[in-house]
Amino acid sequence: MRSSTREAIACIFAFFSVAVVANAQITPVKEPGATITGKVTLKGKGLPGVVIVLRLTNQQRSGREYSGPKGVSDDEGNYRIVNVPPGNYRILPVARPLVPVDEPDRERLLIVNKGETIEHIDFALRRGGVITGKVVDAEGRPVVEEPVYLAIASDNRTFYPPYNSSTDDRGVYRIYGLPPGSYKVAAGRGEESFQSGLPRPYRRTYHPAVDDPSEATIIEVSEGSEAKDVDITFTRTVTTYSASGRVVDGETGQPLANINYGITRYEAGGSHSVGGGWVTNKRGEFKLTNLSPGKYGVDVSVSTDSDLRAEQLRFEIVDQDVVDLVVKAVKSASVSGVVVFEGLDDKAARERLINSWMGVWFEDNRQSRGSSARIAEDGSFHIRGLSGGTAVFYISSNTNGNLRINRIERDGVIQPRSILLREREHLKGIRVVVQYGNASLRGTIDVENGTLPPDGRFHVGARLLGEDPTAMISESNFRPQVDERGQFMIEGMTPGTYEVEAGVWVPSAKLGYLSKKQQVVVTSGTTTNVKITVDLSSTPIKQP
Repeated sequence: MRSSTREAIACIFAFFSVAVVANAQITPVKEPGATITGKVTLKGKGLPGVVIVLRLTNQQRSGREYSGPKGVSDDEGNYRIVNVPPGNYRILPVARPLVPVDEPDRERLLIVNKGETIEHIDFALRRGGVITGKVVDAEGRPVVEEPVYLAIASDNRTFYPPYNSSTDDRGVYRIYGLPPGSYKVAAGRGEESFQSGLPRPYRRTYHPAVDDPSEATIIEVSEGSEAKDVDITFTRTVTTYSASGRVVDGETGQPLANINYGITRYEAGGSHSVGGGWVTNKRGEFKLTNLSPGKYGVDVSVSTDSDLRAEQLRFEIVDQDVVDLVVKAVKSASVSGVVVFEGLDDKAARERLINSWMGVWFEDNRQSRGSSARIAEDGSFHIRGLSGGTAVFYISSNTNGNLRINRIERDGVIQPRSILLREREHLKGIRVVVQYGNASLRGTIDVENGTLPPDGRFHVGARLLGEDPTAMISESNFRPQVDERGQFMIEGMTPGTYEVEAGVWVPSAKLGYLSKKQQVVVTSGTTTNVKITVDLSSTPIKQP
């Protein structure tokens, strides 16, 4: 009896032992993350309490941009970031009153591999300068919530300061964290900037009270300095006008209500568009306000479900309001068809079409902005609101990977990437054959026969052999990410044979060095590793 009991207990123990072992076998093993270490210094001495942050390169800047992996420098300035998942990151110190000794140190690219240890990612900082002053109107009254700008004294390039610099309720502003240099300080509305509906009544004025940037007083900023009483007095206001009109059906003359519209301002150096979600009223009327003298265009966006389109209407503001503008919407052309995949089954293909768009642009009609339409789950698309011209097809997607057009077919006949579309034509039966790119190329660039100069920068490029170089969306136009260690990553590649070339660029010497071209085969869903060597004893390429 006792023997039977002991055997039963032994069996139960054995059962639980097997269960524990089985459970241990199916529990996934957590892969170790990478470790990044370095030092933060101020005038050569370790600087404690500085937060070092990693931000994924594809992460949008927002209030949560410092929410990634991070570390804090200790009493000796050393920091350590652990358990970092593989990925492409920007690494930066969060120390707003301080600035990097070398400008590239403000934010650096770092490609992190699985479980590796990255050392000596150091940051040398120095104290930034400060400019502070007051903005008042001609009567000496403070101007509240007025943005203040800086301009590089050597070329008058206006830019926003690194941190918020609007005036407070006293009209006082304070700009800090500035690299040493020569600056001009300005406030008010410039001719190059506008936003209809949001008036900024004061003309761009430079310290102390001049319109011409060449007459502005130059403010010198040195390490840790504070330039006080850099006041700005507005002496002139901006005279603004309005433009109004209607959007109508070009054939019937009937007003079109609830039509989205915006505005573009044209300058000698380019254009700037603003769309504020404005729509025409029930009488088809629109009105644009707070426009300073200059050349403009009314942009009308008819619904993607409509067969109407409207070209931009140009007008000019001189010294009075512009009224009675008429934007005519006319019958549009359209393109419809289906997207099919090569190398994917139906289920996988449908998943790739989520949040994907098919679009066309016109290579011979710069006035037309083209259009796009969301691709349905079954792969069908219908692009409306098009003008006539040579329509070039493209595809875009928010999925992880790259969708690439292999070919376009019309009635079973392979077409070039572009198709002639006539005015008001409804082109049907287009078959767009695409390929999904989920392959990656990871590698290292090494240098031989020399040492990389302090300002040396790596670059790498890849070209898909046989690719049409005239295609708009081209695998030849990859934007590989290369960090200061020569680590690089190219993602979203479609399978095929690529020609890969790397190089080193030395800005101080205006010289470049190229590697020999290598052919690399990448396959779907995999990461291919490659090593490229750049010979610094080879004949350099002179850069302008």
